Amino acid sequence: MTKFILVMYMCSMITGKCPNHHIPGFTFTSHYDCVEYGYRVAHGTFKSLQETEQFDREYVENNKIVVKFECRQIEIPKPKMPKIKPKVTT
Repeated sequence: MTKFILVMYMCSMITGKCPNHHIPGFTFTSHYDCVEYGYRVAHGTFKSLQETEQFDREYVENNKIVVKFECRQIEIPKPKMPKIKPKVTT
């Protein structure tokens, strides 16, 4: 079974590096649904950066911080159903 997980990154456009990443824990059945949700989460994350001490407005401006995301495809094995043994009566 194919699923997609959302992975968020905090990146500096100056260095091109994305040292921080976070997996919010959401899984999706389609790439489309994951991307649509990713844009909403990225926007909300960016808007809330000022609430953190590490990413105040000056830091974001000076380091050109952006929020990026990817929808990573993963394979989840189908659960194996135990074989039902017939009851033996004597």
